[in-house]
Amino acid sequence: MTQGTEDALNEAREFIEKNNIDTFRVGAVDLDGLWRGKQFGAGYFLDSVCKNGTNIANVLFGWDVEDEVVEGLAYTNWDTGYPDIKMIPDMSSLRIIPWEPRTASVFCDMFEMNGQPVAYSPRNILRNAVKKANDMGYAPKAAYEFEFYLFESPIADIADSSYRDLHPARKAGHGYSMLHYASSDDLFGEIRRYMAEAGLNIEATISEHGPGQFEFNLKYDDALAAADGALFAKYAIKELAAKHGHTACFMAKPNAGWSGSSGHMHMSLSDLDGTPLFSNPDDPLMLSNLGLSFLAGMKEYSRDMSAIYLPNINSYKRTMNVGAWAAANSSWGIDNRTVSFRAIPSAGPAARVENRIPGADTNPYLVITASLLCGLYGIEKGMSAGEPFKGNAYRATPDQATPLASTLEEATNLFAQSNVVKEIFGSDFIEHYAHMKRWEILRANSKITDWELNRYLEVI
Repeated sequence: MTQGTEDALNEAREFIEKNNIDTFRVGAVDLDGLWRGKQFGAGYFLDSVCKNGTNIANVLFGWDVEDEVVEGLAYTNWDTGYPDIKMIPDMSSLRIIPWEPRTASVFCDMFEMNGQPVAYSPRNILRNAVKKANDMGYAPKAAYEFEFYLFESPIADIADSSYRDLHPARKAGHGYSMLHYASSDDLFGEIRRYMAEAGLNIEATISEHGPGQFEFNLKYDDALAAADGALFAKYAIKELAAKHGHTACFMAKPNAGWSGSSGHMHMSLSDLDGTPLFSNPDDPLMLSNLGLSFLAGMKEYSRDMSAIYLPNINSYKRTMNVGAWAAANSSWGIDNRTVSFRAIPSAGPAARVENRIPGADTNPYLVITASLLCGLYGIEKGMSAGEPFKGNAYRATPDQATPLASTLEEATNLFAQSNVVKEIFGSDFIEHYAHMKRWEILRANSKITDWELNRYLEVI
């Protein structure tokens, strides 16, 4: 367990003085992709947290998105008493929060009190995946792009209406429409400027297909920093929308009649000196052989990874409609937006693979980990991607492209039973994660939905 060094303390002290910081948000991401943690004054952060970390209950990995304790977990439960684990700040993730005066944030790595890394911490898991890539001689790069809905009302008003009275910021969805910025530029201008002040580069914001739906694209970065940046940006947009009296929604499918919201992830490898490895000087219109083997691993095991890429009950409402701009099978193609894995060739560092399966509701750390480790597995096994799919991959037959899971229950069973997933993630993590997903299914099945009442109450 690495605690604060003198260099880290000096770095923190300089950061506080330079930015006149008074408050630190210190946290980590849980399995559902929620940012959890504590807030400290700058003095206590410098004197204690930066040096020694801070303790937090391990229920962080034992409850669901509504803080309901998940029964039956082996790692943490009522009988163990939910003891402490330790959050150790990673000073390389230190950022100001420009929209909150004199406030900064830092992401943490998670450790048991005996110094062992927490096996269920998504950030720890991604850090280990990056180390594996480094040991193989590769430096993974990643970039996230998120779609989300912007609603006119604050979340308290939406909650009062049982989340049914949704008024999108724009009444119609017109992809790439420049008119949609007329009423949103005050917010999106703020987002771009604040992200730049925080050290993140939003390359573009885009009007998307659904009413009040938008997209933002983050610049690529080292894999761990890319996941940190994706989570930070997601929370930034939620907070800034709230300051404008709006609500930013990252559900995969908030309305059955609207487009789903994706969380596409782009990935490439360079060598440890920074030379891009997916570009192909002999054929600039195709990835390198290494890039194709990496893509082959991602594609081959995408069905087994459905529970990572589509982690919630609602995720499958996004992928169930054919042709809804949501990948639903193990296809790949060259610059084809109907496939699951879009190869983007280039003569330089822009050569990459886009994983188009994940929705905006995913955990960026786990998505990047699964994509990276499957890709590395493809390289290790010398896998072939086969021929690229040409045409509309939404219409691909199962023989042409293996379907992904169609429900969270199917996805969880595939994840729990896959030998490759076991090799990649380890048995303990698989058992814990699968149990969490089965708990989510149990909670969903215990509710009576509006659809059931509307369909059955009168006539049955």
